[in-house]
Amino acid sequence: MRTIVSNTGPLLHLHEIEALSLLRLAGSVAIPIQVKKELALLEPEFILPEWILVESLDEMFAIEVERWQQAELLDSGEANALGLVRQQRADWFLTDDAAARLVATSLEIKVHGSLGIVLWAAVEKHLTFAQANVLLEKLAQSSLWVSWRVLAEAKLALTEIFKNVASE
Repeated sequence: MRTIVSNTGPLLHLHEIEALSLLRLAGSVAIPIQVKKELALLEPEFILPEWILVESLDEMFAIEVERWQQAELLDSGEANALGLVRQQRADWFLTDDAAARLVATSLEIKVHGSLGIVLWAAVEKHLTFAQANVLLEKLAQSSLWVSWRVLAEAKLALTEIFKNVASE
């Protein structure tokens, strides 16, 4: 089973568009305590599903997290989530933050964002073209900032996914 660690953004954005359950299909999901706290502050009515595990960091990884924060590379939730990715040797790190994505990529960690989860679900046939297209539109209207170019690229990718499905 795939292991996934998320920071706050993807959980919040997928919750806003009522698609958080897609993460459960992708694998085992964990978050650090700081992400749980951020969610409670940003969305007080958000109830964390029981299938999302809240984990603590071991001291070695907590030190690394502290260094990232002292260098002002990442905020607390992102840094702790990335530390948890490294601690668990997770398969995926979920973030919609450019700086967190950059740090993760430099550490050779596979990164996905909210848009990527919708596209993954389409590839895996958990969503139809129409369902995925609606979710992409909803993400663009959520608290996630999506440029018109990125949305256009995601929709093009979605079209390619279903073109390939039709030709199989």
